[in-house]
Amino acid sequence: MKQQKSRLAILVSTETFIKPFKKQFSEDFKLSWWKIPYTPPPKRLMDYLVFPYKLMIKKIKTLMSLIRSEIVFVEFANETLALASKWKGKKTLVTRLHRYELFQLPKAKWDVVDAIIVVNQRMKERLEEKLPEMEGKIHCVPNYLDVDYWTPKENRTKTNQIAIVGSIEPRKGHDKAIVAFSKIVKKYPDLRLNIIGINNDKEFSNTLVRLAEDLKLRNKIRFLGFSNDIKRDFQDTDIILSFSEHESTHLTLFEGLSCGAWPLSTTWDGVKEFLPNENLFSDDNEFIKKVKKFYSLTDEERIEKINKLAKERLVKFTKPDPRKEISELILKTHKK
Repeated sequence: MKQQKSRLAILVSTETFIKPFKKQFSEDFKLSWWKIPYTPPPKRLMDYLVFPYKLMIKKIKTLMSLIRSEIVFVEFANETLALASKWKGKKTLVTRLHRYELFQLPKAKWDVVDAIIVVNQRMKERLEEKLPEMEGKIHCVPNYLDVDYWTPKENRTKTNQIAIVGSIEPRKGHDKAIVAFSKIVKKYPDLRLNIIGINNDKEFSNTLVRLAEDLKLRNKIRFLGFSNDIKRDFQDTDIILSFSEHESTHLTLFEGLSCGAWPLSTTWDGVKEFLPNENLFSDDNEFIKKVKKFYSLTDEERIEKINKLAKERLVKFTKPDPRKEISELILKTHKK
């Protein structure tokens, strides 16, 4: 007799990182997918007007998901987790913590949370320091990367394009990237910097444009906004950057690498789990040296270098398959 699948509810406000797991969850569970509104403290007048409505929707959806499931998985350990932990009853409760939650943990009943998943070892260590009572319940499973989709184009040659990809906000360090780029472009005047991503902070974005103008770089820096074909953008990029203050993975570095771009990153906490020292810099001087070294190579040497790094590092996001790992971890936790 075929064993009946357990009922799993996924509660998520932003689907970017969890969407690739949906097919695996559907195979292993009787799946329901709940889009839960994100409800940060209101800042603008419009936020105050819609906040009570969004909060009510959040509570109703969270309660309904609990009623209809045996297992609840909360993507992003935020205020939705706090609600679920207070109402969970005998349900199995699992959550995945990414980055920002680590700085301000929700007021959840942590003793009833059955498992927490993080995406790098450094986050696991830091969370164990903050929640010592969760010892043995915190598990590290990397993000998933579809290397069959993120592929390089054939006949790759130098494009003189450098890119920084991701939401435009202060912690991502776009301003620092522009300043560093202004120094390297003196040596390589044909280079272009592409800033790709959604504008989450209009004031900061305007500051970036003014900075580029002040440095006389407006013809060398392109603010491209949201990309309709980010795969092609990665394929057309020589170097993909991270100037972030902190990240959990900064997956665009590895999507870019998989598409044939060379990743360079600041030394944010945890990055050494993903990249070797050759791809890391701590100041503009190191950044400039690493860019110069990369562009001193021939196309064949660059391709060989990128392929070698991709072979060494991308396996972290595919073997073992994080989609199966998380699914199996949820099942194991539920059966305890």
